[in-house]
Amino acid sequence: MLHTIPKSAFLSPSALVVLLLFTHAAPLQAQPAQLHGDLLTLPVVVVDDQFYNARFHLDLLSEPIRLDLIDAYEIRPADTTGASAYRQEVLLVSDLDVENSSYWVAFQLTGDSSFVLLDYGINDFGVNLNPVGLTEQPAWQRMPGEATDIGIGAEGSVWVVGSDERDGGFGIYQWTGSNWIRAAGAAVRIDIDPSGNPWIVNDRHELYRYRDGIWQHLPGEARDVGIGANGAVWVVSGGGVFRWNGISWDRTSGSATRIDVSPSGQPWVVDSTGDVYRLDNGHWSRLPGAARDIGIGADGSVWLIGTSSDSGGHGIYRWQGSDWNQVEGSARHISVGPDGKPWVVSSDGKIFRAQ
Repeated sequence: MLHTIPKSAFLSPSALVVLLLFTHAAPLQAQPAQLHGDLLTLPVVVVDDQFYNARFHLDLLSEPIRLDLIDAYEIRPADTTGASAYRQEVLLVSDLDVENSSYWVAFQLTGDSSFVLLDYGINDFGVNLNPVGLTEQPAWQRMPGEATDIGIGAEGSVWVVGSDERDGGFGIYQWTGSNWIRAAGAAVRIDIDPSGNPWIVNDRHELYRYRDGIWQHLPGEARDVGIGANGAVWVVSGGGVFRWNGISWDRTSGSATRIDVSPSGQPWVVDSTGDVYRLDNGHWSRLPGAARDIGIGADGSVWLIGTSSDSGGHGIYRWQGSDWNQVEGSARHISVGPDGKPWVVSSDGKIFRAQ
């Protein structure tokens, strides 16, 4: 016999994420969640040591993506492998099967048995999974000004190398939230440390960092610079790939033309042929795809500019754990904010940020 739980119960983190319950339910083995059209079925949802089967309507056209409960009933599963879970107003779908690819997806409760997409990722089980359409397509906002490169710090500060030619490259500008203010100096490449200070490479391959309003010249030479959210600084130069030790540069193997660094200090690079590599335990791992530029956010999101040509530059892709998922738009340069959303520069110098 069915009975209904009041919708107000959904507003409590410990509430059951169900509307309908069977008082006597048969045992059920946990299975991956299934998406058929706009119907999302969760065979097992764990809620406060109880277990439910639930169905939801998934609205992929809403912004953000919306999830609405249709019905649910209590079960007694044989095990919880691959089960979904509801905790602290977040519904975590740990294993969602979409066209033979496995995703984890998190939804935030908004009240009245409705949820919105909070985060997602692909489950990498050692198989080259093909990314499919759960990636949110960014809405690109045109920003003022023009640029030839862009860098974003872990704390959110945004700097660009402009398009106005100066001795050493192009002008350097910082975003104030409403416009760009010019800093001294010139550069061709830029990235930002966790304190919001830019490190630059000029057209003579000289490397500088900004401290207290002064550019400090550092030893060595570079073609590009990348900085992780933990403060690790790496550069690529004609002589290879190097890590800053606070005084000088320690060389590692390999060579590259573009670089960025993960929050844990792990470099990802693009070499002269467009191949993409990641340094894993001292060894370079070749990754799928080809690129012209790469950017990593403080949240670990990895984005790249591909090699396929378009009117605004080249395709834009996001790393899904084992492959790249293309999104709308095209660009020439990219950097990623701490929220995982990219800012890009198009081939004609226009600046856009993802919303």
